[in-house]
Amino acid sequence: MNPFPKWHDASEPHSFTVSSNGLTAGVFTDIGTACEQVTHHLGQCHAAFLEANYDEGMLERGRYPIYLKLRIRGAEGHLSNDQALDLFTTYRSPGMQLLVLSHLSAENNHPQLVHELFSRHANGTRIVVASRYEETEVFCVEG
Repeated sequence: MNPFPKWHDASEPHSFTVSSNGLTAGVFTDIGTACEQVTHHLGQCHAAFLEANYDEGMLERGRYPIYLKLRIRGAEGHLSNDQALDLFTTYRSPGMQLLVLSHLSAENNHPQLVHELFSRHANGTRIVVASRYEETEVFCVEG
């Protein structure tokens, strides 16, 4: 396991990758800004669990108070769908087979919206949206 620091409003926030038999999987959640550590490690992954926390329009129109909206959007908050998509399309590994989108806000996002957005840019990467209500299937990533 390879933990690495990142930007988030928590005490010593880290993400991590796990490598075995020439394959690497990464967990990238609670990211306010995609720093060099995040972009570097995402670029090594064959599979990744990536935060797509909120839709900007839904957050803007939603019922959260302004201070919370500012925290979520801030440099140490969370990634919007568009920010996560930019991270994925710009830094993904050419060998990325699977992207599991995660940490979706129940108030400010929708699984179908995220799936459709990312699927248009998948270029052969399987796109899955993790459910907040049930476990996700077991995946096989091959070298």
